[in-house]
Amino acid sequence: MKQFLDEDFLLQNETAGILYHKYAKPQPIFDFHNHLSPQEIYENKPLGTLANAWLDHDHYKWRAMRAAGVPEELITGHGDDYERYLAFVKTLQLCVGNPLYHWSHLELKRYFGIDVPVTEKNAREIWDKCNTMLAQNDFTPCGLLKKLDVRELCTTDDPLDSLEWHKKIAQQNTGIKVCPSFRPDFILNADKPGFGEYISRLQEVSGKKFTSVKDMLAALAERMDFFKENGCLVSDHSLEDDFYLPASYDDVNYIFEKAWVGKKLSHDEIAKYKGWILPELGKLYAQKGFVMQLHIGALRDQNTAMLKSAGKNIGEDSLQDFNYAAQTGAVLDAIYSECPQAHTILYNLNPKDNEALATMAANFRNCQFGPAWWFNDHKDGIEEQIRVYSRTAPLGRYIGMLTDSRSFLSYPRHEYFRRILCNYVGTLVEQGEFPWDEELLGKMIENICYKNACEFFSGNFSAGV
Repeated sequence: MKQFLDEDFLLQNETAGILYHKYAKPQPIFDFHNHLSPQEIYENKPLGTLANAWLDHDHYKWRAMRAAGVPEELITGHGDDYERYLAFVKTLQLCVGNPLYHWSHLELKRYFGIDVPVTEKNAREIWDKCNTMLAQNDFTPCGLLKKLDVRELCTTDDPLDSLEWHKKIAQQNTGIKVCPSFRPDFILNADKPGFGEYISRLQEVSGKKFTSVKDMLAALAERMDFFKENGCLVSDHSLEDDFYLPASYDDVNYIFEKAWVGKKLSHDEIAKYKGWILPELGKLYAQKGFVMQLHIGALRDQNTAMLKSAGKNIGEDSLQDFNYAAQTGAVLDAIYSECPQAHTILYNLNPKDNEALATMAANFRNCQFGPAWWFNDHKDGIEEQIRVYSRTAPLGRYIGMLTDSRSFLSYPRHEYFRRILCNYVGTLVEQGEFPWDEELLGKMIENICYKNACEFFSGNFSAGV
């Protein structure tokens, strides 16, 4: 019987161990998609108790607690901190086979040096130890990032954001580069409440009156320039339903004006609008040197009662199920036909779409099948994503992992991914399916864990081996 979370955790053979310990483990972290607060990074205040550090922002943990029957007061409410923590500890004991069990114990081990599983019996002892450490100067947000050698991270930001906190962080010289990401959800979702108000705000910020949808795009291009001046490398889009139908400019301009004044759009009008806007944005991103990320297939905020009482992003989401391969191809074709220098990443939430997106990505230069996202971010999901990637494209070009997290304690997830990656490659070698060339494979692992992403997001991607 192997010991839980030992040095060779998830590494099932000698070759995997060599690849991880010698090549993957020493690599720093470039986290190119997360939802951390730049204000919290700048202010760098102590996070509080272990309940605050573990639970205040982590909807993965909230979802598990809710599924375990924990009262909402101890999840997103204002319950006693120790009771919240203890409720999560009790939940964790039920999470056999759940990545939360692995992640949470990696967090305890890497940040706090705790090597034993947390249980109800030792919960108070671990609570006291962690709280004492969280009060120390090197356990602030910046301290936690430095402990795991996070060199660069990309937050998720609205185009109208002032980027005040990013500017202040840049002046601090902390050694951690915090870049904004351009996330125009309001622009794309013309059918959602608040669209008209948002367009009016964008018009006001631009200082120019919009007479067409092209005027809106021109204003967005100016915002992209502002973001680029402040270190932006990447854009991001969440696509949750049909997002492409062929449309003329006149069609889209009419739909834009209709949405701006608050009139209801049909399903086809929404798809036509998105299908025209997305390629236009993609071309602008390519011209500005931004990587375009497409996150496809989330079914968000399904529990309307919880949405009203606790708000968005609380873990009440699931997998969407719609067919979008042809739509994705049409959007990418429209972008790459005019801007072959474009860099894009495709993420799917429903695992049924793995092969479709992987093969679609391979149709376009510098288009990546993205890391296992959200509900796929577990041992089986990561393994399958790597398998699909490696059988549809050169694995040595893969850009690695991200956290997609709001928690400062989430960075051991990069280690989790790296161990799974090394075990996958090591097992192929051990089974005689790939030759053992330590220099070649070691360099490939280093590239996947860190260097490929740095090159890809600089707009200068190369094979790396």
